[in-house]
Amino acid sequence: MIKLTITCREATQITLQAEDRQVPLAERLSARLHQRVCSNCRRFARQVALMRQASARWRQYTDE
Repeated sequence: MIKLTITCREATQITLQAEDRQVPLAERLSARLHQRVCSNCRRFARQVALMRQASARWRQYTDE
């Protein structure tokens, strides 16, 4: 069941857990809904995505 209201702490945990494991659909949707109304969590999610991209590029650079 989708939890419609989650805290910023829960949204942050879901965002970080998505880096390590497959997060269930209900949790992903809850985090996305929260990020739609919370600019700080939306910014955090973008920063995590940026760090993931930078890490991937760095690994590719060091492999060459």
